[in-house]
Amino acid sequence: MEEKTRVKAEYRSSLRSKRLIREALVSLMRAKPFEKITITDIVKEADINRGTFYAHFKDTSEVLESIKENAVEELNEAFGAMTPDIILANPRPFFEALSALLSRDREYYRMLLSVPDFRAMVEEGRYSVVDYFMKSTFTQHFASERQKREKIQAAFDFIVTAVTGTYFDILYGRLPLELEAAPELMTELMGSVVKPLSESFK
Repeated sequence: MEEKTRVKAEYRSSLRSKRLIREALVSLMRAKPFEKITITDIVKEADINRGTFYAHFKDTSEVLESIKENAVEELNEAFGAMTPDIILANPRPFFEALSALLSRDREYYRMLLSVPDFRAMVEEGRYSVVDYFMKSTFTQHFASERQKREKIQAAFDFIVTAVTGTYFDILYGRLPLELEAAPELMTELMGSVVKPLSESFK
């Protein structure tokens, strides 16, 4: 029993140390380019010793990669079971999962997205999301003609860009809307685009 308790405590300590290191790097990247950040900078910002850093990472590049991998893991955990057709049929669970993910550590995500490199990565990622929705049954059903397909792709690009921008504005407090209230509104707005679009092809 004592051994299990010790192992759990060490695991929690390890998770906490990794978290502190990742947060330190993100914080530092708000002030200067990644290439100029040293391990000394990170351990000082995280208030840990070098031994703790090297117990988890070999260099700053590995920390950066860990941040990216961690973000992808959290997204997969939140949306893993959702397919484009499920989201299009009822987008509310998707928006609820996204809002819940951001709410778990709003300040960290706000800090992460204030770093130009990460923000650019998210904005570039919207093209992958558009491609994801273009593989839906909805698209295959209506996109028999090139003109229709282009119209659908433009609509998805509009939706993804709008959703991304709206969540950015909520996180930064530029929009007077709480994360908890976002799913209902975002579902309504998405429906106002998808439904008329599908009806226009009938």
